[in-house]
Amino acid sequence: MTIASEATQEVREDIVPLVGAWNNRFTFTELNLGKNRKIAVIRRGVGLYSLLRSGKIKQSHVNVAEQWARDFETGVMGASDPERRSNGQGTLEDMLLARSAAVARCEGVRRTLGRYAADLLVLLVLDGLSISKIAEIYGKDRHGMAGAVELLLEQLTDYYEGKLIS
Repeated sequence: MTIASEATQEVREDIVPLVGAWNNRFTFTELNLGKNRKIAVIRRGVGLYSLLRSGKIKQSHVNVAEQWARDFETGVMGASDPERRSNGQGTLEDMLLARSAAVARCEGVRRTLGRYAADLLVLLVLDGLSISKIAEIYGKDRHGMAGAVELLLEQLTDYYEGKLIS
């Protein structure tokens, strides 16, 4: 018996499935590590990655949505800055400056794109809701909501690239 043979066998796990608040909020996607190396990872944001898989949005839209999520988690929710934590450098002052900059970017997005856009980003990227569920919450058509999200992500890309003036 080898590890490879064990890994290919079907496994029945007696675990509690994702239900309630976490149901349909995670998805599998590939993370590009460069040099033709990709690994499968679990990501939140089913709606975001389903739009990417369907071709409605580009990878640049996903990247900027993830950047906004890091800013929101660092600045608004008070998480540690992943950039500073990963290299083990930075003082308390650096952490506070990073948090302040993240808050400023999130607030700039809210002021520039509007509260509706910021709320939609929270539902899509942080809460990980599907497009159908978001459309149900707002009482809109699913296709119309997908178009609204596509436009929002394009505007968010423009904001982070400096094309929109806050």
